[in-house]
Amino acid sequence: MTNSYDKSYLKIALPAAFEGLFMILLASTDLIMVGTLGAFPIAAVSIFAQPRLVLLCFSRSLASSVTLLVSRKADEAGKEAASSIMKKSLTVCALLLGMLHILFFLFLEDILYLMGATPDYISLAMDYSVPALIATYFTSLTLILQAVQLGYGKTAVIMKTNVAGNIINVILSFILIFGIGPVPAMGVAGAAIGTVFATLFTLIATAAILRGDGFFAESSYVPDKDYFRQILPIFGSILSEQGSERAGMVIFSRMAAGLGPIPFAIHSVCMNICDIYWDFITGFGKASMVTAGQSCGRGSEEDWKAYKKSGMRLSFYMSCAVFVLTLIFRNEIFTIYSGDGIAPEAASIIMIFVAFVSFPEAYGVIGSSILRGSGRTAEVAAYSFFSVTLLRPIMTGLFLYGFGLGLTGVWMALVLDQMIRATCAIYFMRKLKARGWDRILADMA
Repeated sequence: MTNSYDKSYLKIALPAAFEGLFMILLASTDLIMVGTLGAFPIAAVSIFAQPRLVLLCFSRSLASSVTLLVSRKADEAGKEAASSIMKKSLTVCALLLGMLHILFFLFLEDILYLMGATPDYISLAMDYSVPALIATYFTSLTLILQAVQLGYGKTAVIMKTNVAGNIINVILSFILIFGIGPVPAMGVAGAAIGTVFATLFTLIATAAILRGDGFFAESSYVPDKDYFRQILPIFGSILSEQGSERAGMVIFSRMAAGLGPIPFAIHSVCMNICDIYWDFITGFGKASMVTAGQSCGRGSEEDWKAYKKSGMRLSFYMSCAVFVLTLIFRNEIFTIYSGDGIAPEAASIIMIFVAFVSFPEAYGVIGSSILRGSGRTAEVAAYSFFSVTLLRPIMTGLFLYGFGLGLTGVWMALVLDQMIRATCAIYFMRKLKARGWDRILADMA
């Protein structure tokens, strides 16, 4: 039975969750279409995932910083300040990510080899990755703009824009991958080119909505000392968390890629299936971060406690449903993605891990989001570094090379990492509560 806090929480969480769900399902359609071409094209597309996420960790960290600052000013009186933060952050993102994208373009083939690509599919990977770099840049700029919308709790607007963009992506990708009429079949390159146009649409649409809401009013785009004073402490902590997580994931993915194209294709498909729930529950995480930030901004301990309870309880119900459905239909789900040379039986054990990990990943996402919204970004960065950057690669290497467990060992390490992070999040939330409400507000001042 839901109470008023549950309803307010779900009003923010559900649009964000369904946006994440729709986006990953539409993105999965790309992988499914590419999967019909065989294991090598799946590997070629999947190998770019880590370089893409390395780039996005910078823009996501900045976007999260913007959301936290805006959520504390989320009223009409704070619109001018929110607009100023958005425009200056947009400048920083455009320049920083522009330089990083140029570096990645110059050394792209070396980066793909570093990620574990093999000569078997490196040419396909390059065909996909060059236009995919452009799409990633557009996505980074969009993240900054949508961070302001998220700070105001306008998740429904974000959902509509992103879903529309991804529908365009699926349509264009289908046409360009397989070829229709005068359009030649372009394979994996077609999937990336479709994404370029779709991400550009999303960027333009988001900017148009914000302009209509008055967020592009007269103010400077040039970052100043006051801007950096506000943004850098938060950005530094979140980037440390995101960067450490990405470093660990790069090593983790590199080890999985070393198993060979077919095991790596199985791993990539299972990760994509796992990401469906991850992207869904991240919507609940966004709601937890926003409600925690807004509660602190209002100075309401009652709201903070109630929204915290809502997020933890509702995410548990979701995890139970996902666990049961994934466990029962694991072979059928994997079959949807299966291309030539990939049998669902080979992935059956891995899909059990996919089902179980829904519990710790949900608690980890909700807990870390509450901590961020309450100004405790440093704690999240610290335990993320310890678990993802240090322990996960060590555990993966131990299971993979020490015990010879192959792909099963890779997923055992992933599950243990998620359990450690969930445990840390719960511990630090209890520690935060023990500090007392006045201390929490004083720390955020």
